[in-house]
Amino acid sequence: MPQIQRKRRAEPSPSASASPEPATQRRRQFPSPDFDPTQNGIESDQNLGTSVKKLVRLALSSEYQRKPLRRADITEKVLGPQSGRQFKKVFERAQEELRGVFGMELVELPVREKITVQQRRAAAKATDKTSKVPASYILTSTLPACFTTPSILPPSSHPVPGFEPTYTALYTLIISLILLSRGQLADTRLERYLKRLNMSTTTPLPDTTTPVLLKRMEREGYIVRVREQGPGGEEDVSWTVGPRGRVEVGERGVGGLVRGVFGGVDEEDGELE
Repeated sequence: MPQIQRKRRAEPSPSASASPEPATQRRRQFPSPDFDPTQNGIESDQNLGTSVKKLVRLALSSEYQRKPLRRADITEKVLGPQSGRQFKKVFERAQEELRGVFGMELVELPVREKITVQQRRAAAKATDKTSKVPASYILTSTLPACFTTPSILPPSSHPVPGFEPTYTALYTLIISLILLSRGQLADTRLERYLKRLNMSTTTPLPDTTTPVLLKRMEREGYIVRVREQGPGGEEDVSWTVGPRGRVEVGERGVGGLVRGVFGGVDEEDGELE
């Protein structure tokens, strides 16, 4: 009898053999032959490459329209609302494509300067991180100066012949007048300068009056109109350089215009080259 009992104890019980745990372990030990551990990585790389191409196309189209590329637009049109963590990786890859293929790169626009007292007070109150202005970008050239001459790099195409070079010259001129006036130019002084240039009402651009030209430059970020209440209650209007004007033209462009008009290059001007 004791031997029979020992044999019965050694035999596995039916409930133990029917337990789902060993079956689960067996399924884990023998995966499906169709399973490919590299498939997930390949799909991730493909999605990354597609996002990079979308960002490059979006940057080129935005720059052609002279519209700043906002980070919110990148999230909405390229990454999607659930892929915000991939921004840095996609942005860096897109920068590599832009530099290597097109000779350009995305540059973050500076924040608008706080000129009026109301703007400075509002900026002083907004000290928390949630009040940070979302980043915006524009394309700038990375080509050496020897490759940016008009014979090699002509202005952008436009339906009206000569529109782009004329428009570029006009906003460069107005930005130069503002920067040479210590960064802020009264509206009355700008009107006097434009009158001397025979541009008080009309411009060299076809079907473009001076107010229309200034509004376009303001809309595209080259210049900023500043309105402030004077001590007597009257409104004082002045002009400053906008974010795009500071990046696209800036002090280097103004220095080039001044040297082109007045000539002469000294040691300090040579450093700007």
